[in-house]
Amino acid sequence: MPSDAKKKKDAAKKEAVKQLHNKHSKAGKNNKLSNENGVKQDEENHLVIEEIDEAAKLLQQIEIDNAKARSVAGSLGSHPKSMDVKVNQLTVTFHGREIVTDTTLELNRGRRYGFIGLNGSGKSTLMQAIYNREVPIPEHIDMFLVSREMPASGLSALKAVTEVDEMRKNLEKQAEELASCSDDESQEKLMDIYERLEEMEADLAEVKAAAILHGLGFTRQMMLKKCKDFSGGWRMRIALARALYLKPSLLLLDEPTNHLDLDACVWLEGELAKYKRTLLIVSHSQDFMNNVCTNIIHLFQKNLVYYGGNYDTFIRTRIELLENQMKRYNWEQNQLQHMKVHLFIIK
Repeated sequence: MPSDAKKKKDAAKKEAVKQLHNKHSKAGKNNKLSNENGVKQDEENHLVIEEIDEAAKLLQQIEIDNAKARSVAGSLGSHPKSMDVKVNQLTVTFHGREIVTDTTLELNRGRRYGFIGLNGSGKSTLMQAIYNREVPIPEHIDMFLVSREMPASGLSALKAVTEVDEMRKNLEKQAEELASCSDDESQEKLMDIYERLEEMEADLAEVKAAAILHGLGFTRQMMLKKCKDFSGGWRMRIALARALYLKPSLLLLDEPTNHLDLDACVWLEGELAKYKRTLLIVSHSQDFMNNVCTNIIHLFQKNLVYYGGNYDTFIRTRIELLENQMKRYNWEQNQLQHMKVHLFIIK
């Protein structure tokens, strides 16, 4: 007959085995639940990516439809090989509505233009027309427009920025063509192309791209994440980083600060303030335009009006112009009144 100590020992063993069994059963259930959750999460991620792809296709189709709805007329007034652009007698209509009528578009190298106007006046439409070369822009002026986020691809953020094979080929082709030209405009463009090609070399590419992404708020881990794993706001930053990496002859930015925090905005201001090619920005941030822009283009009454200086300078100049117009109007009204009085006395 077993002793009391032996009974207690056996009871303790049974209790330990029971607890161990319960622990494994619970772990098995948790693992099963975890696996089910993992599969469910993968399915949800896949659905999100599909929705993003569908949204990207929809946006692309909308842009194609909008291009068909635009009508553009104008003539190139600048030299065909110049890095400056001047388009005379520019008229743009969208779905039959006139955006600009018989105006002049002038974009000079080294200038950073703030493009302002009332909401719905057609600023984004005009930028799209410029980027699509519906406006007569010379072929040697390469452009990049940032108006929506980077596609949700399987490339990492860093790779998406440095993927420039097509751009490099185009630049090398231009360099070959310009090498045989001796005029000043061609030589200036050739030196600019050589500088950009040097920055695209493999040993410098990732370092430069990483510095840009870091300035826009990316950590090292985030740089290695796939584009499809980012939200739309972060993919917008990737698109902006790519534009800054490519440094096109004409950079078009439509509300670039919309998805940026304060630190990223400050960094972007400093980066764009050093941009030595041509820059055209649509922004509702007055401080941003004050710190970046050298000129202002005002879309007003279907006409493009040009002002030197930043946004604050534009406001001062415009107030002075309006005051002078009012003084002129009051003077004319006084003259008319005096003439009426004089004619009344003669009668």
